[in-house]
Amino acid sequence: MPAETTKDTSINIRATSETKRQIDRAASLLGTDRTNFILQTVMERALEVIERHKTVTLSDRDRDTFLELLDEETPNEDLRDAARVRRELLSD
Repeated sequence: MPAETTKDTSINIRATSETKRQIDRAASLLGTDRTNFILQTVMERALEVIERHKTVTLSDRDRDTFLELLDEETPNEDLRDAARVRRELLSD
């Protein structure tokens, strides 16, 4: 069982009476209270948004360009410069 985490801050929101009634109804249907329902629902959504933004989606053209660059055998000028700067930084 996970350890209890102390709740050390509050979140205040304003809502219409109808929104509050709907939240209370949904919480009741799940056998929980308003606070836990809101926190659980918002955390699930927050984690979905964060996870979705971790993934980079490329167009077919961009994907092909990226793969071609990975296949290049000789480094371009920028890569050579970056390697030189790295060597200089590590040698100090």
